[in-house]
Amino acid sequence: MPAQKKKQPAKKKQAAKKKAPAKKKAPAKKKAPAKKNVAPKREVSFVQPPKRRFASGVCTLYAQALSLLHQKKHKPASQQFNRLIERFPGEIAIIARARSFLRICDRHLPAPEKDTAHTPEEIFNQGVFYHNDGRYDKALGDYSRALKLSKKNNDHIYYAMAATELSMGNAENALKHLEKAIQLNEENRYFANNDPDFEPLATNNRFRNLLHPD
Repeated sequence: MPAQKKKQPAKKKQAAKKKAPAKKKAPAKKKAPAKKNVAPKREVSFVQPPKRRFASGVCTLYAQALSLLHQKKHKPASQQFNRLIERFPGEIAIIARARSFLRICDRHLPAPEKDTAHTPEEIFNQGVFYHNDGRYDKALGDYSRALKLSKKNNDHIYYAMAATELSMGNAENALKHLEKAIQLNEENRYFANNDPDFEPLATNNRFRNLLHPD
């Protein structure tokens, strides 16, 4: 018998070559929109309003008085604030602040001695002390005396009387005196509008009409 031919070993199939993963295409860059021919923006220069001009020397005097108050030198501070009010009656904003600080000074000053006040202004200042000390009857008494002795420029006395009457709960008398003070000096509208002593009248129609007449 013919010898059987040996079967040749089957050829191993070559492993299929793995295809390399396809490279992802980079996203197409968006084209920047074409610039329109726009005129360049101009820088706008804002002109600041002129600063408020004060009378020569008023700010210096006010700073000196305030410095004395911070040092708790109440008597010289009070004198400086009073000097400011007398010398610069037209500086309404500064005078309003000076009057507020004067009240602080008066609270720390010793009680005035009897029969030491003779001039209308001295008597008035004594009344202011009594008002700040809560002795309203004495304050009104001094205001009345100062009013009788003073011949002019007494609107500040009527104004103080209004504040004291209001502190005593007499709103009608307070409004009457305030109206008189405003008649003598229109600037008292501003003072009353910024004065904490008159806050109890904030909703009073007569008070509003005095401050903001139509």
